[in-house]
Amino acid sequence: MLFIGSEKYPQTEFFEDLMAKGGGIANAYTDDQNTNYYFEITVNNLGKALDVFAHFFIDPLFNEDAVNKERNAVNSEYEIDVSSEEWKVINLFALLADPNHPASRFSIGNNEVLAKDGVVEALKKFYKDNYSSNIMSLAVSSRLSLNQMEKLIKVFSKIENKNLTPQSFSGFPYQFGLLGKYKTEKKLVFLNWQLSGRQQIAHQKPLELIDYLLNNGNLKDYLKEKQLAIEFESSIFLEQDYFVNYIIQLTLPEHQLEDGNIALEISRVINNYIQQLEEWLKDERYLEEIFKEQSQISKISFEYKEGPQEISSIAHNLNRYEPAEVLSSSFIMDVFDKDLIFKYISELKRTDNLLILIGDDEYQLTDNTLKQSNQEFLKDKRLDKRSEIYRLEYATQKMTQDSIQFITQKDIKLQQLFTKPQENLFIPDDLKLVSLCESNKLKLPLLVNSDQLKPLDKEGKLNLLLHAGQDLQEYPEDQCKKEEHRYQKNNHYPILLSKENNQWWKFSTLYKMPTVYGAISIQFANPLTIRQYTSVRIYKFISDEEINNQLRLPLASGYTVELGMGKQIELKAYGFSEKIRSFFKKICGCMNPFKDQSSTLIELDETQQESQNFIRAKQSLITSIKDKFQMKLFDQSISLYLPQILRRDIFNPEQVLQQIPKITEEQMISDIKEVLQNSIQSSLLIGNLDQKNAQDFSSELQYCIKDRNSKVEQSQSKPTISVLSLKGKNLVFAKFVESDKGDLNGAILNYYQIGKRTSENYALMKILQPLLYSQAYSYLRTDLQLGYVVFMRFQQISCIDGAFFLVQGNKELPMKVNQLIEKFILKFDVYLKKLKKKQFDRLRRSAIIELREKPQTLSEEADRLWEYISSGDYSFEERDVTIEIMKSTTKEQMVEFYENIFIHNRSKLSIQLYGEGVVSQTLSLKNNEEFDTYIQANIPKGASLFNNKELSYLECQNDVSSV
Repeated sequence: MLFIGSEKYPQTEFFEDLMAKGGGIANAYTDDQNTNYYFEITVNNLGKALDVFAHFFIDPLFNEDAVNKERNAVNSEYEIDVSSEEWKVINLFALLADPNHPASRFSIGNNEVLAKDGVVEALKKFYKDNYSSNIMSLAVSSRLSLNQMEKLIKVFSKIENKNLTPQSFSGFPYQFGLLGKYKTEKKLVFLNWQLSGRQQIAHQKPLELIDYLLNNGNLKDYLKEKQLAIEFESSIFLEQDYFVNYIIQLTLPEHQLEDGNIALEISRVINNYIQQLEEWLKDERYLEEIFKEQSQISKISFEYKEGPQEISSIAHNLNRYEPAEVLSSSFIMDVFDKDLIFKYISELKRTDNLLILIGDDEYQLTDNTLKQSNQEFLKDKRLDKRSEIYRLEYATQKMTQDSIQFITQKDIKLQQLFTKPQENLFIPDDLKLVSLCESNKLKLPLLVNSDQLKPLDKEGKLNLLLHAGQDLQEYPEDQCKKEEHRYQKNNHYPILLSKENNQWWKFSTLYKMPTVYGAISIQFANPLTIRQYTSVRIYKFISDEEINNQLRLPLASGYTVELGMGKQIELKAYGFSEKIRSFFKKICGCMNPFKDQSSTLIELDETQQESQNFIRAKQSLITSIKDKFQMKLFDQSISLYLPQILRRDIFNPEQVLQQIPKITEEQMISDIKEVLQNSIQSSLLIGNLDQKNAQDFSSELQYCIKDRNSKVEQSQSKPTISVLSLKGKNLVFAKFVESDKGDLNGAILNYYQIGKRTSENYALMKILQPLLYSQAYSYLRTDLQLGYVVFMRFQQISCIDGAFFLVQGNKELPMKVNQLIEKFILKFDVYLKKLKKKQFDRLRRSAIIELREKPQTLSEEADRLWEYISSGDYSFEERDVTIEIMKSTTKEQMVEFYENIFIHNRSKLSIQLYGEGVVSQTLSLKNNEEFDTYIQANIPKGASLFNNKELSYLECQNDVSSV
């Protein structure tokens, strides 16, 4: 409500329009004890934005009409939350809280709650009782000077100081020592401990130290080897000043919950590991060494953190810590407190503060109260409680003494199997920045600018960037350092080290980071069959597990790795330059887990018996695909159905599920070998390394996923990507989503195809995007209140540009929302034509400023360059070209572009997803057949249902993006 108007700025859309015109974004979130408001905007609009922002808290309106509209948005958020998997556990915790504690309250809100009289008065009272300058904090970050920013924030001094004291609640909110069951779509076990609060121990970080030890011994390996889990994750959960929850989530193999007592066995293993951990830490030398190591990592992580901290986090910390600790409190571990560490270990060994929670899709609600032993309770597939407000079916039972003894009894033989984390060899010692003048003997690469690249074709660009690294220019010793700084500041493009192997390098120490980012892409020369694709996906999970096992210590020390395997193989890694080659070498070795001495994918040996790694990988792939069908409806529309419909090479996930059981380990290995025999490799190294090291490093990477002894040659061709042509069509794809019973949400994604990317279209999209999104959000969400999720953006799918509007809510059916989106399109056309030249010029200027924005981190710069390299596009100068086009772009061109896409020559696909509750309750339909009949009867005039017959496709040479 505060975003929607103040006495000084009463227009409900004023702030949204300002964000759009200034290329900005704004949002807010509410925790149990605080609310955080934040925004980003171009610096030339910062002053106005801060003034509007301040008046949210100085003189808010709480307009009754706006309040009534916002009710629907809150209800839409409620409908989304109660139907999502991640919220089920959070909501279950509220049900298990002490009824007298605020944690038990229904905190989301819905139409039933907000339909009561007095909501406006209650809002005003809440604002009066809780908003005061003495308990608020403000953080602002920009390139302006401190003096300039101080002048801009003076307006915040007008916020009233009511000398309020925040409410405080002591004691633990949750009633644990319980076994719990709930209905969900995956087989899961959660272990959650309710522990003492830690607000006053920011620099000791005992729980983080214990978490490190639990994750980096062999506990995970043991659980997986015994087929007790296929995934293991731990985290801090639902923390407040006076308590903190520590939760371990385990994803189980499909068959494991046939015996519900598996949850007790998992708990027993983890409890025994914690007992053994306590024994290890009694060795004071080991404990001190581990703490010293983690302290060193924390300080390096803080000093060399990529990019600025999020402004919302800084504002939050200002209210929790002393000024000197605001930036460092989340990172630094430098106060050793042995007693505190053992205190938390002691709490983790207990069961009276423990909730063991099991999720399963086979549970069914019963009218009978469950009165059984713990063992019978866990085996029973029945649940005896239902929360209507959370739409949650569950059951709980107090842990008996037998179960407690089973979990906590010391098992010496088991504990002897555990191993503790060892010394971390990946903590860097050398954090110095490289100098090209020193390493290249006073020689620097040639500087390439955009004007040189603009007139060249692809081959010309490759030759220019190859020679830039070969034709080195020598400088006098006293001048070289100065020229090196100028080279770095003005050089925006990478150097081609090897044209034959497509190896690239860019020297970059401008961010003062002693780090390197590396990327490898393996693109398959031939289209994959569905079996090959499934084999590659299984192999990805095997590689992931091996990497996480073998590289736990560097991954806990600031190094990162991302591995993608599907239509291609892509490996990205980031770490400290001193150890990055060793890190990459280990990653490459991990990508062949079948042969201990091998470090390449292509040297795999066929095996006669399926390994546990292979079995777990198949189960993980099945789980990941099923997870896609449990995503929120709007996520499904974007990441599942849109690419599946538009791209010919995307396989239906249900077909992949059918393939998984059929594939043997031998077939998978054979498929991996075959697709790698004919492939195209690219690589990029960027950061704190010189040209000689980059060349040597690139030569090693060339064989990371190839056989060094093989005569496999780099393929020069790759398959084109086929994207569905929607030219002149108006298609409707409607789906009855049955996965979440009672889901009253509907989601719609209206996609409008533009065509192959041109520089002119790209310029127009960049100018139009913020205004079109802002107006769509204002009309569809704020005015019509169609849903909590309202979004618009231009989206490139391979080389084809398009635009989509996305809405999820429960106020109107997707078919009706489709009509309202069309109404908005016509309404916006009128708005666009009336746009004044001054307003258009401001939009254009903001778009140019955004394109001129330099990368803020090494990873951001690397990702920009890698997009062009991995796609084979090499349009590094695209931003500069677009800016030049923008300078001469007119409002009339933008109107013509808009009308051509959305009105006169539109090519449209409407993806409409109907939740189970929408179909069974709102529409009173019984099955898919009745649903299909309803859709056919209500399809808009001029539209037709999507089918897979008689389709035509556009061909793309480069896969420059993915949905």
